[in-house]
Amino acid sequence: MSNSDSSPLHLPNLSIEGFRGIKRLWLPKLGRATLLTGRNGVGKTTVLEAARIWAARGTSDSIGSLLLDREEIVSKGNGQIDQTDGLFVKALFWGRNSHKSDKILIGPKGSDDTELLKLTYIDSYSKTNIADRLKMKKIAKGFPIPQHVTVERKFGRAKESIMWTSSTLDRASAGPDSDLGLDSMVEDINFTWLDPGLSGTRAIVGFWTKFALTPTESRAVDALNVVTTEKIERIAVVGEGNAQKIIVKMEHADTPVPLKSLGDGATRLLAVGSAISCSQGGFLFIDEAEIGIHYTAQSSFWKMVLQAAYDNDVQVIATTHSFDCVKGFAEAAVENKTVDGILVRIEEGDDSQKAITFDESELEVVASRGIEVR
Repeated sequence: MSNSDSSPLHLPNLSIEGFRGIKRLWLPKLGRATLLTGRNGVGKTTVLEAARIWAARGTSDSIGSLLLDREEIVSKGNGQIDQTDGLFVKALFWGRNSHKSDKILIGPKGSDDTELLKLTYIDSYSKTNIADRLKMKKIAKGFPIPQHVTVERKFGRAKESIMWTSSTLDRASAGPDSDLGLDSMVEDINFTWLDPGLSGTRAIVGFWTKFALTPTESRAVDALNVVTTEKIERIAVVGEGNAQKIIVKMEHADTPVPLKSLGDGATRLLAVGSAISCSQGGFLFIDEAEIGIHYTAQSSFWKMVLQAAYDNDVQVIATTHSFDCVKGFAEAAVENKTVDGILVRIEEGDDSQKAITFDESELEVVASRGIEVR
C-alpha cells in the first residue's frame, strides 16, 4: 500500500455533523477502498448514507430515496403506506424529534467550503398563520404531526430551498451566481449502493445490462474467478421478466450452468464486481461487505475489490462486523502496493463519535497477527 494510487479521490477525507445519529465525526483519511468497523449502532451505515447524500449533492430525490429505504414515513396511523403519506424529513437530522440540531454538514475538510454540503431544517409550519395551518391540515388529511418543512440545500456558493409538504414536493431555487438553481450549477457523482438485500439476480441483471458486451464486462467476470475452482469464461442473462436468470459458461464444460448453482458466494461476488463496473468515476457503497463470502475467501475478495476499484476509478466505502473480513481486507491492502486501502474503526467519544485510522504498518500487524480491531 502506498501513494502510487495517484487518481484523485472525490472524498480524501470526510467530516459529518448533525446527520442522523452522528453529532460530529471526522475521518481524516479515506482510501481507494475504505473499510469501516465498530460495534453495532456506532454509525457505520450512517457514514455510508452521509457519503451517499454528499455524492448526490443532497437533491430532493436523494433525500426522498434514503428516507423511503429506511421506511421513515409520516403515515396516518393505519399501518398502510399510500401516495398521500409524507416523508419524515426530520429523521435525517441529529436528535430527530428533539430538535437538537437543525443543520447537517457533510464533506471533505479543505481550504474552503466549495465541496461542503449544508442542509438546514426550517419548520415552516410553526411560522404559518392560523388560516394557512387549517388549510394544510385539511390537505394533510389527519397527519399525526405537521409535515410542512423547508430544507435549505447549499453546496459551495449555490443554494436551493426544498419545501416538503404532506404529499407534495415543491422546489424554489436560487443561486448567488445564477437563477438556474443548484441542480444546474452542481453536478452529482455516479454511485452505486449495495447492501445484503441487493445481491440477488434482479440486482445483478440491472447492473449487467449497463455494460454487457463492452470491455467492462471482462472485469466483472474476473470477479467471479476469484473464488471458483474452475475458470468462468462468459456470463449471460437469459429469460424475461421474473423468469430472468444468470448463466455462466465454465472453461471445460459444454453447456452453461445457472450462477446460483455455484453458491451464494458466487452471486455476491458477481454483484460486487458488477456494481464496481457500474460505478466508474464515482462511488460504491457496500453495507455489510462480508455477507455471502466464506471466511477463507475474504482476502481474495478484497484483492478483487481493490484492483477493480483502481481499474474503474471507483472509490469504495464499506462496512463490516466480521473479524475475517477485517483480516482479509488487511491482507489484501498490505499485498497491493499500488492501491490505497484504509481501515477505520468508529467509536463513541465523550460527546460525539471518533475515528481511529489504521495505517500501513498497523495493517501489517493486523494481517500477520490477527489483532482484534473491530
